[in-house]
Amino acid sequence: MPTTTYGNLIRTNRNFRLFWGGQIVSQLGDWFNMIAVQSLLLQYTGKSGSIAGFMVAAMLPHLVLGPVAGVIVDRYPRRTVMIVTDLARAGIALGLLGFRGPDTAWVAYACVAGLACFAAVFEPARIATLPNITADHELLTANALSAVTWSILLTSGALVGGLVARFCGADTAFVLNSLSFAGSALFLWRMEAPRVQSAPAGPGATSGFGAIREGLHYVLRDRELSAALTAKLGWGLAGGVQTLLPVFGQRLFPLPGDRGGQLSLSLLMAAGGLGTALGPILARRITGQEIAKIRWAIAVSFLLGGLYLGIVSAAQSLGWVAGFLFLSRMHGSIVWVFSTVLLQMQTEDRYRGRVFAAEGSLFTLGMMISNVLTAAALDQGLFPVSTLTLILGSVSLLVGVGWVIRAARSGQRSTGNPPVVAPRAQKDSR
Repeated sequence: MPTTTYGNLIRTNRNFRLFWGGQIVSQLGDWFNMIAVQSLLLQYTGKSGSIAGFMVAAMLPHLVLGPVAGVIVDRYPRRTVMIVTDLARAGIALGLLGFRGPDTAWVAYACVAGLACFAAVFEPARIATLPNITADHELLTANALSAVTWSILLTSGALVGGLVARFCGADTAFVLNSLSFAGSALFLWRMEAPRVQSAPAGPGATSGFGAIREGLHYVLRDRELSAALTAKLGWGLAGGVQTLLPVFGQRLFPLPGDRGGQLSLSLLMAAGGLGTALGPILARRITGQEIAKIRWAIAVSFLLGGLYLGIVSAAQSLGWVAGFLFLSRMHGSIVWVFSTVLLQMQTEDRYRGRVFAAEGSLFTLGMMISNVLTAAALDQGLFPVSTLTLILGSVSLLVGVGWVIRAARSGQRSTGNPPVVAPRAQKDSR
């Protein structure tokens, strides 16, 4: 199936244009916030464990609340869910103004966890909404543009956020983040979203736990859907590199005069962001929306992403780290976008919130395990940074081998048969 162009999607689809505008405003503030909080934690505590604590606070709610969030997204109007969670996050973000030193680090962790609680509901609602406001030929382009936007905002937000934190202070970054959530809610309020079929359909699914069981049964009965659901889990298991980035920037290769490491960390995050922007753009031209090609793109990206992390382990300069981090992130973004598209194409709309909430929980589990173990090994002196980076690259390679086997077997089973694509939701006239 041919895909539409980015320009045509933005020009002709008003709902996606508003959806996209909300993403731009909100995610730009996110990166301002992340740079400021991580830099202050490392500066105040002097321990890599503080970054791991940040990651846990940001991820644990996704893991714990994922099943409940999925039911909420499938049961209530998704547009309303996104607006309410945006406004809640706008208020919580201002709480970070109380983070003033090592004695108030708990404020940072509490606010980061609070933001993550509402994000755990917002994100599956956002991803589940995208197929409802785009046509079939727009879906891959919309996902790619969303990922490219995230990447560009990572690049620009990390750089500008580092400068704001360095020269204007962290409080300015925290206020801007709060305003960004309010701006996102305003964009979504103007957007029209179609009604979605009510989630509980099977017997015993009227309760929250019944709906969770029904969603689990739906996933387990489809082998290809189950495999696609675990792609981000594999990506997350190599995600401990997030804990290593502040160490590369602040301790191993700091820029002259950058004592807090904000500018060095911003440069590394910007390099990663640029890589994630290019990955889906290049891969989309090769695969189109052919499911078999999408599976192979995921497999190859796991392999190459792990290879480049292995090369980062031998880094001799900040530029070296930034360059191969760029390449690794380029392939990581292909895994992210293409696994999302697979799930959107293969999942019935009334189950989509629960499926994407489950995917978020699995990804969070992988990231938490990887970051906590990486930080513990680093603080206990079990391995140097280079060895830990090599281990994480090897994890990605192993996952890639598994996906190669999966893609080959899926190709053999589907030879001569068209891929099964889940029916899309009925759109009303609103």
